[in-house]
Amino acid sequence: MRPYVANIDTLLIVVAQVPQPDWILIEKLILNCHIQNIRPIICINKSDLLSEKEIKEWIYPYKGEIEIAVLSTLSGQGVDELKNMIKGQLACFAGQSAVGKTSILNVICQKDCEVGELSRKIERGKNTTRHVEIFECDEIKVIDTCGFSILETVDIKYDELMYYYDSFVKLQHLCRYPNCTHTSEPDCAVKKAVKSKEINQERYQRYLGLFDELKENWRKKYE
Repeated sequence: MRPYVANIDTLLIVVAQVPQPDWILIEKLILNCHIQNIRPIICINKSDLLSEKEIKEWIYPYKGEIEIAVLSTLSGQGVDELKNMIKGQLACFAGQSAVGKTSILNVICQKDCEVGELSRKIERGKNTTRHVEIFECDEIKVIDTCGFSILETVDIKYDELMYYYDSFVKLQHLCRYPNCTHTSEPDCAVKKAVKSKEINQERYQRYLGLFDELKENWRKKYE
């Protein structure tokens, strides 16, 4: 499993307009955090390149469930707020290459680490962070990691996945079946909430994708 880090308190999941966010990767990172009792924070970086509407659209699926920081290393927006959020903790950056993880680190810890750029041909980041390193500043410890685009899903039962989504758990008692997985069951409160837009449709579709992936992994392992 990548990156090779341990004993962290908070995972800073960094996304930006470019490269285009891999929301499935983000869901897997959040799932890993919940299972391993790590606090996830989604960091929307390069906010100066996004409109207010775009920022709201990115926040909406996770609002009230996952902490979110909106940042710009150019203007300094949100940097102090993020520092306060992770004070006294060991935090780790994660996310795709070229989303600005090292740039945020440089601003937070007043460092001058090499930052990467985007490949114009394939619109993917180029790795400049080649190893894992801990930086200390004030009351903060931050781990910088290499960018990555693949993450294994942890080994949990597919029919337990719904318990890691707070918005699903809140509606579970309204489903016809107490162990409803919110996939194919009738009279499902979560599916009704998706239809009424109380729960974000796109995030629900990502949940179904993870459910199918876990189910297939479970089938290959135990059948």
